[in-house]
Amino acid sequence: MKKALLTLCAGSVMASASTLLGFGIEADYYSPEAKGDFRYTDNSVTSATHFNGDNDSQYQVGLYLEHPVPMLPNLRADFTPETSFTGTDSIAGTNTVKFSQIDTTLYYELLDNVVDLDIGLTGKYVKGDVSGTVNQRFNVIIPMVYVAVGVKIPALPVRLDADLKYVGYSGNSVSDMRIKAAWNVFAGLEAVAGYRYESLKLDENDIYSTLKIQGPFIGVGYRF
Repeated sequence: MKKALLTLCAGSVMASASTLLGFGIEADYYSPEAKGDFRYTDNSVTSATHFNGDNDSQYQVGLYLEHPVPMLPNLRADFTPETSFTGTDSIAGTNTVKFSQIDTTLYYELLDNVVDLDIGLTGKYVKGDVSGTVNQRFNVIIPMVYVAVGVKIPALPVRLDADLKYVGYSGNSVSDMRIKAAWNVFAGLEAVAGYRYESLKLDENDIYSTLKIQGPFIGVGYRF
């Protein structure tokens, strides 16, 4: 009887831990296009590039770690490697602008049931390279608010997710939004399809931008 009770207690503790600890990773094939204007000034040299639907194929990777300590935030990291877009400059030449992004997010999980709700803060590190009529490099760290919502579809192994990173100030704004559907294929393994939309509206210091980057993605993920 005692052995059975100990076994039951141990199983209960393990089940509780599995609901409190969470880990997930996702890798996607991403096909974005760029529209708008991007201008950057460095050492009195300005590159002005106009994009009109130029696209690229790349991948993006995201992972998160959730824990049972109430006062400490959970951690999420997203990485988009060097994405390259070519556009025309102001003197009828061409420039290629390459962007890479690393997002580090600290967040709290407010709901975790049929509906999930996360709120936190993101530090987006953007590294860029301009080549063509001019050659320049730049990098910037952008603090953003993070909100994520997920809904489990009853009676189906499907989850709908949406997340938004945003900051706005003095007429400037930066946003990064993703919506996706995830199908649980087997034991936490998921097939993912979605759409990502980024907007960079800036007129500050050395950067002027009305750039929009958007496109679909498909991938696989694993949730524990």
